[in-house]
Amino acid sequence: MKSTAAIEFIRDHTDFTTSEFADALYKQSPQMARSTIYQILRNLCEEGEITRTSRGHFSISRIEDYSYPLSNTGKEIASFISKSYPLVTFQIWELYQMNEFVNHQISRNTVFVEVETMHDESVFNLLFENYPHVLLNPTKEEYYRYSGKETIVVKKIISEAPPSYGEMKQATLEKILVDLFARGISGSIISKSEYPAIYEDSFKRYHINQPKMFRYARRRGIEGKIRTFIHEQTSINLDETICL
Repeated sequence: MKSTAAIEFIRDHTDFTTSEFADALYKQSPQMARSTIYQILRNLCEEGEITRTSRGHFSISRIEDYSYPLSNTGKEIASFISKSYPLVTFQIWELYQMNEFVNHQISRNTVFVEVETMHDESVFNLLFENYPHVLLNPTKEEYYRYSGKETIVVKKIISEAPPSYGEMKQATLEKILVDLFARGISGSIISKSEYPAIYEDSFKRYHINQPKMFRYARRRGIEGKIRTFIHEQTSINLDETICL
């Protein structure tokens, strides 16, 4: 439910408070109940037209869907796997993606290829014949011992991981954010001091599907850990908080 007055108001106000919004609508329609005005505001939040920046403060949404242009190596690998094993489910992402969010830039890239169970060794063998540094389900110690300037890590994909996007079968930002807190290689390479900025910039710049993210975090057994981190170390307002 929207009103012409609400649409006109948010078009003319890039940032505003709950009371400013309510007063403007009440001025246009004195007969409108305050509860109705607040419901209109909730609807605008839920539909993504406005974003709650803090309690009682809003701004026009400038959030977009996340995407990342893979490196040439990443594109080659994705195309190679798709052509060689067209029925195999896999996802790909690379460490350089995080340079958008971190202060200390990552100088050596790692391409992560996560493959459905039973096919990880076949994909590893395929890539091992064509690339110099390919590791299969390495431990942290093995990764640091054998990785090169550009490393490919092949590993099993966790069941219930968010589906990939695009023709290159890229992992979603929601998945990457969760995996930082898992006991894997990506979480050990990036300093934990960078995590607050990574999360805040991700939520500020891009649309984050929170149900998808926390469903995957629950599957990995780290939902509580991530929620506590967000509440205690960032200024992010999760959807579980009320809109007004």
